[in-house]
Amino acid sequence: MNRRSVVRTFGWLLVVAGWAQAWAQREPAVFSPAIRIELDSDNDGLPDSSDDCPRVSYAPGFDWDACAPMDLNPNNDSLPECRARERVAQVLVTDETFVTHMSFAVVKAGVLHFADAFEYVGQGQFVHNPKGIKRLYRVGSTSKSVVAVAAKALEEGGELSLNDFVSDEDGSQELVNPQRTLLHLLTHQGAFLTDYGAIHLFCYPGDLRAFWMEGDDVVSPHYDSAPYGNLGGGYSYSAFNYSLAGAYLANRAASPFATVLQKRVFDSTGMCTAMLDGARAMHTPMGNVWGVSETATMHVGPYVNYYSQFDNRCADNFYSSDDLPGDSYAWQVFHIDEAASEARDPAGGVIASAIDLAHFAEALLDSYHGRGGPVSPAGIRQLWWATSDLGCYPNCPYERYYGVGFFTDTLPGNPVIQVGHGGARPGYATGFVLRPESDSAACVLANADVSTVKLSNLAKAILDDFAD
Repeated sequence: MNRRSVVRTFGWLLVVAGWAQAWAQREPAVFSPAIRIELDSDNDGLPDSSDDCPRVSYAPGFDWDACAPMDLNPNNDSLPECRARERVAQVLVTDETFVTHMSFAVVKAGVLHFADAFEYVGQGQFVHNPKGIKRLYRVGSTSKSVVAVAAKALEEGGELSLNDFVSDEDGSQELVNPQRTLLHLLTHQGAFLTDYGAIHLFCYPGDLRAFWMEGDDVVSPHYDSAPYGNLGGGYSYSAFNYSLAGAYLANRAASPFATVLQKRVFDSTGMCTAMLDGARAMHTPMGNVWGVSETATMHVGPYVNYYSQFDNRCADNFYSSDDLPGDSYAWQVFHIDEAASEARDPAGGVIASAIDLAHFAEALLDSYHGRGGPVSPAGIRQLWWATSDLGCYPNCPYERYYGVGFFTDTLPGNPVIQVGHGGARPGYATGFVLRPESDSAACVLANADVSTVKLSNLAKAILDDFAD
C-alpha cells in the first residue's frame, strides 16, 4: 500500500470515528403526540409555511444512461456531460487532500442543464451519489459575489448607493469627513489590508454592528490604523472589506445581514436551500456531513480554542476539535457550522448546494442578457468589468482583473467573456465560473481543502468541453 493509500485509509477511519462519536453524543429523540411536524419540502431546515422558496427546482436536461461506465478518463467520452463527470470524479479520487464528497452543476444556454455528485468510500473507490447535488457546502469567498449582487440590487432599488461613504466605526453611513465608499470596500481598494491572523473574524460572538463598534483595532480595524488599515493604498484582498460592506447593507436595509441576502439574492434567484445559518444547516439531511482539513486552514481551530479561554470577544465555535496551538495533529474534521461568526459572513459565510450556485449563475446570466434577473444588464456589467489590474498576467490563478465581487478578464465597455470567484473555508472548497457571452456557467464543490485554483480550472475545463 503506497503512502497516499495509507493516508486515505487512516483519514477515512478518522471520519468514521467522528461519525460514530457524533451518533453517540446525539440528543435522544423526544416524541409527543401534541407536536405537529411541519412539512419542509426542500429539507433546508425551514418549514414550508415560513419559507419563501420552499422547493428546489431542477429538471435534468441530460440522461446519464447515454454515458459509458466511468473509468476516470474524460478522453474516452465523446459527450461533454460524460467528460464532466469523469473530470470531477478524477479529482475526488486522485487529489492529495482527503475528499469524501464532491458535487457540480453546469448551466448551458442560460439554463441549469445537469448536475451530479460522487462520494469517496475508501481504498480508491467511489460511488455515484445523485442526492449529493443538493448537499450543502460552505462556499467561502464565493460569498463575496453574492454580497456584491445584493449591494447592486439595493442600489437599483433606491435604498443605497455604491458611492455612499461607510463609517469604519459602526458600519453606518459616513457624512462628516468621509474616507471610503461602499464601492471601495466591494473592490478591495484602499480600505483594509489582507486579514492574515485576524482571529476575531472567525469567533466574534456578536452581530456585524457590534463587531465594527469594537474600539480595538486587533478586533475591527479602522482605515488608517495598524495592523490592518489600508487608507490611501491600492488593491488588497481582505475579509474586512466585505465584513464592513455587509454591516453597511444591514444598516441601510434596517434588517439583519442574513435577511438581506435571503431576500435580495437567495429567494429571488431560486437558491432555495442557501443560508448563512450553520447551526440550521448542520441539522438538515444535506448539511450534516463532515468536511476534512489537512492544510494550513485547520490552524484556525486551535487558535479559536486558545483565545476563547480568556478573550470574551472570542467564542469557541470549533466543536469537532479540542486542539490547541502547538499540539501535534495532522487532521481535523469540521462541521458545516464551524467558525460561524457573523463578522465573517459577508466575506465567506454562505452555505449552498451545487444546485443553489447553478441557479445563482442562471439569474446573473439572465441579468446580463436582459431576461430579468436580480439586477439590470447595466448593473451586472458594472460588477463584471475590471476595477483593478491584479498584475498577474499571463499567469493569473483566476483572472487578470478584479471587478466588484468577481474576478474578471474583461475591461469596461467590452462584452464580458469570463468571470468567477473561488472560495475556501476549513474543510470546504468551491470553484464558480461564468462565461456570460456564451451564456454558460459551471460550479464545483468539495468537502476538503482542494485548491480553489484547481476547482476553478476544473470548471473551466468542463465549460471548454461544451464549447468544442
